[in-house]
Amino acid sequence: MVSRFCISFVIFFIIIACDKAEPISLDASKTIPGLAVDLSFSQIVFSTPQSHQASSDYWHCSLSINCQNVYSLNLNQADTVTISVSSITGDSVVRLALYSGSTLNGTNLINGATTDRECGGQNISDTIAVSIPSAGPYSLAVGRDWGNSADAFGTYSLSLSSTLVSMSEFAKISSNTATQSSGYSCP
Repeated sequence: MVSRFCISFVIFFIIIACDKAEPISLDASKTIPGLAVDLSFSQIVFSTPQSHQASSDYWHCSLSINCQNVYSLNLNQADTVTISVSSITGDSVVRLALYSGSTLNGTNLINGATTDRECGGQNISDTIAVSIPSAGPYSLAVGRDWGNSADAFGTYSLSLSSTLVSMSEFAKISSNTATQSSGYSCP
């Protein structure tokens, strides 16, 4: 009986102490290297640099529109990134563009022009190595050429690999939007 009374007494004081404790507050302006946590606990984004990223995706383009899916990634140093699009379906013709920052219509780092890279035919894979000049955010557009493809949809597998372990925060940010480039060219 005495031990039950002691345990109840301890629990009672713990509850009182917790009730009077200061709430924990987090400073959202501070970051923890390697991990970003959404405070609603609905999403955890790992930002530890990787040397490989991959995604399987699809296009479903509007009538007569060259559409693209856009991915963001961050590189923590100058590097060489190899972009590979494979397992293409839907008689699709791939267009590729890589831009510094979030713009989607400036100089394409893949070909040094304002055009998308389009170097293959229907359902033909495309792989290209790109020299990344500096650390920072980049936007990758994986597009589908309406005029050279058959039908309005297709699927693909995307793979990115870096020479150094420098890629982080890889995420899809836009689906099936119209391309903003001035056309296409090879290379």
